[in-house]
Amino acid sequence: MSGKQYVCGLVFLMLILPCTVNADGQTADVAGTWSINIRFVAGEGHHTAVITQKDSTLAGVYKGEFKEGTLRGRVKGDTIDFTGYLRHEATGVSFRYKGSIDGDTIKGTVDMGEYWSAKWIAKREGKKEKVKRS
Repeated sequence: MSGKQYVCGLVFLMLILPCTVNADGQTADVAGTWSINIRFVAGEGHHTAVITQKDSTLAGVYKGEFKEGTLRGRVKGDTIDFTGYLRHEATGVSFRYKGSIDGDTIKGTVDMGEYWSAKWIAKREGKKEKVKRS
């Protein structure tokens, strides 16, 4: 590896790493099952996200009230951005969530394309136990 490649690699890491850690220097851990409440203009919806996480990459299962689909996204520091997709016959609806993570709660907005946007809040089911360090 040449000196120029090494410097370019370091600059790249310096630009990327600050985006993937929270204030404590850790990537936010969002793996688990989340109960999502969506507040539409006229009513509410209840969905579930079962998220697996590898570093900052998210995958999993997204469940609406009647359908189930896939989930893909990313977490950067204390922010989350993921898409849940629910298929119905020859079509489907994507739910693009963006929000802020605060422990076992996430709040933000969801964009549903032609079906507009809404506010959402999610609570982690079966809260994770914190490990005490001595």
